[in-house]
Formats: sequence, structure tokens, C-alpha cells
Amino acid sequence: MSNLRLGAYKLPAAEVVLIQTLFRLYSHGGDFNWTFVTAPPYDALLVDGASSDADSPEVARMARSILRLTRMNGEAGPDTLQRPIRADKLQDWLNSVSYGFQDTRPVAQTSTPASEPPPAAEAEAPAISVSPVRFKLRRWPPAALLRSDPNRIRMATVLSRRALNAAELSSISGQSVGDCQAFLQTLQTTGLVEMQQEAPVVAAPASTDTASRPAAATVAKPTFARSLISGIRRRLGL
Repeated sequence: MSNLRLGAYKLPAAEVVLIQTLFRLYSHGGDFNWTFVTAPPYDALLVDGASSDADSPEVARMARSILRLTRMNGEAGPDTLQRPIRADKLQDWLNSVSYGFQDTRPVAQTSTPASEPPPAAEAEAPAISVSPVRFKLRRWPPAALLRSDPNRIRMATVLSRRALNAAELSSISGQSVGDCQAFLQTLQTTGLVEMQQEAPVVAAPASTDTASRPAAATVAKPTFARSLISGIRRRLGL
């Protein structure tokens, strides 16, 4: 069976990176016949359910199967997937679609309307809000996820030592906040990190009594010695 083609329509750049990473992981399973592409023709298409034209006829004609991504606790249905994207849910949907295809050739595509931006423009990263939640590695990521990328290996090494959010990881690793956010989301989706949100421990100030004891003892010691010597001299009549 030839590879089927999955595309993305108006998805945030971080989710596109996540899907590309998941496809690399899926391909190591042996029985995965999908390829993620950035241009038509498509056999299936992931669409941002929040976009105004998600249900338009033009989008429906772009692929034989459409999967709409909705917000958490949003609409549930046979061709919807709630955010955040879960690796197992996405793979189950792709498998069900591939089983339903009788002909694996990509369908003919209609031209993209002139008013719509080209795919490259759609993949531009929007402003990313950084979550304050910190993440720490539970176990070392597989080679397929790291891809021998020194930047990913550096970020994984830092996360194996301490819990960080995307902004903190960016400051330490030297990578952009967007890259760190996407990497953390990939690790979270694959269950490789645990969430931590601990308040920093502030050392209690030293007690005034404790701080003053050494000084008091220092002052008292010579006073006691002088009193002892004076008493001995009086007894000897000196």
C-alpha cells in the first residue's frame, strides 16, 4: 500500500511541529503508511476547529477525511479531537481512516482560494503564551524523538536535572521559547515528563537570640576569668 498523505490547515506552528515529531515516532512501529505533507494533494486533513472556515465546503473538498481539532472539553464527535493532541488518539484516527480507504491514491484537489494565504504563511508561528507549569524528565527520550539534534539533547539533559517551564528552559539552553514550548509539549504528549509546580523554598532568617549568643559568650568569658583571678589574689593576700 502506498503512503497516504496528511496535511494541516491553519494549525499553530507548535502543533505542526508536534505532529511531525509524532509521525517520526509512528514510523518506527513498522506498520504505518502515512506521510505528513505541507502541500496538497491530501488524503486527510487536520483543521483548526476554531477557524471561521473550518466547516466550509472549500475545506471539505480538500481531502477525503477531515479531523477537526477542538479545545479541551469542547465538542466531541467521530471526526473531532480535543486538545492537547494525544499521540494514541491521533494514531487511532489515522488507522481508522486508512482502513476505510478503498483507493489509496490522493484525491484531486481544488485550487486554494486567492484570499487564503499559502501553506508556508499558515505555518508561521503566532505569539506563544508560556505556561508557568514546570516539567522534569521521567526517563530519557528515545533516539527517534531526539533525532541526534544537539539542541534537543541539550534541552533533555537540562530537564533531566531540574524542573523548568519553557521560558526557564529557553534561558538556560539558549533556544527560542517557541522551540522549548514545542519540545515540552512533545515530551508531555509521549508521557516522558512529569509536571511540577513547587513554590521556591525561602530560608528562614536566623533568630536574634541565636545570632546574639556567640557575642554574649565572647563577652562573658573574659569577665569570668578576671573575677576568678581577683578572688584567688584576695585569698593569698596579694
